[in-house]
Amino acid sequence: MSVWEITHSWANDVAGLTHADDIELDPVASAAFWTQFDGLGSPLQWHTKPRLTAIEHAGRKKRPRADVSPFTSPGLILNARVRDALGDLLTRFGQLLEVDVDGRTEYYYNVTNVLRCLDKERSRFEAYYVERPVFQERLIPETPVVFVEPELPGRIFVNEGAKSALDKGIAENNITGMRFRRADVSGLLELGDGGKTMGHSP
Repeated sequence: MSVWEITHSWANDVAGLTHADDIELDPVASAAFWTQFDGLGSPLQWHTKPRLTAIEHAGRKKRPRADVSPFTSPGLILNARVRDALGDLLTRFGQLLEVDVDGRTEYYYNVTNVLRCLDKERSRFEAYYVERPVFQERLIPETPVVFVEPELPGRIFVNEGAKSALDKGIAENNITGMRFRRADVSGLLELGDGGKTMGHSP
């Protein structure tokens, strides 16, 4: 059973998103803005749509938007094409909440399905950050699943079944911006030193 982390296209290649209002110099407003996206595996409820805008850099060529946009938050920003193509699977494990991106309605994906499955003994830590997570294979469902792990805030994972379904929808609908990075699973590691070797997935 394989596990994959959902990642974005490189921010150098496509436009990322940030808040649309000028709140950088207001620490209270800035903290309140970003906190509303942090569900930590719990459902979120908004009374008004958060306003986002594409990041532009002075003197640089304007970058194109992707269907899944880089965004500094625990979730993903998806446009309507992604919602229509992948929404049936994604909403089984989280919420698609409306956001305003430069006047258009897009969607913030907040995963509410929590799996506590990190193998702390085999994972590699850099200070408090898990540089290379290893998951316990016996705790990963065989049916398609999208999940977050409380020890890995801000990161979204899928198993092999969910990745296959997402890959199919991505290919059939030419969706851009969603990528996957393979993670290690304890049951698949080839350990040659009594369990002390850190496995590495290609």
